Amino acid sequence: MKFIQIFLTALLLFAPHYQSILAQEKPSFKLSGYAFGDYFYKVQGDSSGSNGEYSPYNKDHQAFDLRRVMFIYEHYLSEKFTAGFTLEGGNKYFTSGRFGVIVKAAYLEWKDIFDGSNLYAGYFLTPSFVWGIAEKMWGYRAVEKTISDIRGLTTAVDLGVGLKGSFDKKKNYGYFVMIGNGTATRPENNKYKNYYASVTAKPVEYLNLEAYTEFEPAAEDKNKLTFKGVLAYQAPGFTVGTEIVNQLRKNSGINNSNVNPFGISFYAHSTLIKEKITKVPKLRVFARFDYYDPDMNSDSAGYKENFFTAGLDYMPIESVHFMPNIWVNTYSAKNPVYYDRKADLVGRVTFYYNYK
Repeated sequence: MKFIQIFLTALLLFAPHYQSILAQEKPSFKLSGYAFGDYFYKVQGDSSGSNGEYSPYNKDHQAFDLRRVMFIYEHYLSEKFTAGFTLEGGNKYFTSGRFGVIVKAAYLEWKDIFDGSNLYAGYFLTPSFVWGIAEKMWGYRAVEKTISDIRGLTTAVDLGVGLKGSFDKKKNYGYFVMIGNGTATRPENNKYKNYYASVTAKPVEYLNLEAYTEFEPAAEDKNKLTFKGVLAYQAPGFTVGTEIVNQLRKNSGINNSNVNPFGISFYAHSTLIKEKITKVPKLRVFARFDYYDPDMNSDSAGYKENFFTAGLDYMPIESVHFMPNIWVNTYSAKNPVYYDRKADLVGRVTFYYNYK
C-alpha cells in the first residue's frame, strides 16, 4: 500500500513539469480513469445467501456506495512499445476493514509485431473485455456488469500473453487470442492454463457480432469450457442487443456430474434529448432483462434467476452521468421443497464520471 501511495504522489508532483517540457512534442504518457457508485435503498428482499450485488442486505437497508475507482497510466516508450499500469479500488477490496486498492493491469504492448497485430504480455484485460463488444454494446457498466461477468462465467483479467489484430484494413473483422493463468487477480496455484479466443465482425453498418470461447483444464479430468455470443445493432442514438453465454463444467457437480450454466441478456438504450447546438446527448434511457439458470442439467436443485434494470441517464456534461434506476433480481426454485427467496428490489441513484 505504501508503494502505491508513493507512486501516485510521484506522478502528481512530476507530471505537470514533465508535460510542460514536452508541450511542443507528442506526450509520452497518458493519465485517465473513471469512478462510479450509488446511493441505494433496498425496497424488498432479505439476505438470501446468493451472489447478487444486494442479496446480502435486508429490506430497508440503505447506503452510499463507491463500487469502482480506476486510475489508468499509459507510457509510450516508443512508436512500437507502450507500458500500461492500472489501479482499481472499490467496495470489493478491503484492507484492515477499509476500502483497498489492487493492481488491475501491468502489461507491455508491442504494436505491429506483424502487420495489423499487437502483442500483449503481462497482466491485462482478457479478450472477453479488451476487444470483445459485449460491454461496449451494453454501454452501462456503471449500472451493472454484462451477464457473463456478473454470473462469473468469463474471466475479466489474467496474467499471460495475448495477440490482438484485424483481418482487414478497415478493422471490421478482428481477433484476440490469449494464454493465461486463469486465476484473475490471484496468484497461480496449479500447472494448468486458461485459453481464450474472440472473433468480432461488423459485416454491415451498425451490426456488431462477436463469438467468444474460453477453455480451462484442471486435474482429475475436470475442465471448464465457455461459449459466448453477442449480436447488437448500434445506430447513432440507439442500441439494441443480446448476449448469450453457456458454460460446460465437466465433473464439477455432485458425484462428479457435469454442470451447465446458461444465461441470455436483452438490452436497449436510446437518446431522448440532445444539446441543441453540439447535438451531444443530454438525456438517455436504458433497460435490460437477463435470464439465468445455474445448471440446465438439474431440474430439481437450485434457483433460476431473472434480472432487470431500467433507468434514465442525465449528462450535465459529456463525461458526467447521474442515473436514477431500479435494480431487480428474482429467484424461482426448481424444487417446490426449497424455501422461497424474495426478489431483491433496489432503488438507486448511480453516478459515473470519467477523466482523460
